[in-house]
Amino acid sequence: MKLYCSDRCRKRANRDKRKQETLSRLQGLLDQVVTGDSRELVKLLPENSVDLIFTDPPYPKEYLPLYGWLAKEAARVLKPGGFLLTYAGNMYLHEVMMSLGQHLTYFWSYIALDSGQGTVVWPRKTVARHKAILAYSKGPGKPRCNTLDVWNGSGKDKHYHSWGQDVTTARYYIDCFSRRGHVVLEPFTGGGTTCVASKLIDRSFIGFEIDERQAEIARERLATMQLPLFDVSVSQLSLEEGSVVREAMVSEEAS
Repeated sequence: MKLYCSDRCRKRANRDKRKQETLSRLQGLLDQVVTGDSRELVKLLPENSVDLIFTDPPYPKEYLPLYGWLAKEAARVLKPGGFLLTYAGNMYLHEVMMSLGQHLTYFWSYIALDSGQGTVVWPRKTVARHKAILAYSKGPGKPRCNTLDVWNGSGKDKHYHSWGQDVTTARYYIDCFSRRGHVVLEPFTGGGTTCVASKLIDRSFIGFEIDERQAEIARERLATMQLPLFDVSVSQLSLEEGSVVREAMVSEEAS
């Protein structure tokens, strides 16, 4: 029987042991894009093992049940205070929020502006020039720094996936809602935007992708991406005397 100097020491030792056990179970998944159905692959993740989920599920109506599944699994794998940030199409935003709210706590609805001409949503006769990024937490939580609720991204990025999003937006919000060394999960990797953004700012990532060809494209992208020359926070923002000051920015990785 191991003796400890105090109850506090014992608790710390137990926490460290659990942390090592979790890292050991994640070891084969960290910084990898794994091919397979995320609904099965996520079962490999222990409870309370992920710091942030940043994802972009498909938007058509037939995929709406994925948001309920996503929220349920997020409530299991996220660490207490961790966040799920997910893109959501405007057409079914209400249904998405209802599904997410069944398992997580609503925090904020961020807006990613589209710098392009927008997309015509014909059933609503509306030209969409933004997407919502919904933030839900597992219990009480906050971003690590002051965070803009509207972000001017570089628009869609279709180089790697027909539904791809730009790296700058993902990189900004991942930076605000996680710290270096944290684990970021992307259940719908697609072209690898979340994984690339995480790698750029020294976060570990776990990517799941059901399409083998698409998964290989993401792996190739990650293998050939150019890392920043300088070790700086990508887009750390602070509020000084009531105005937003951009402290550091790094250009998007070379395509």
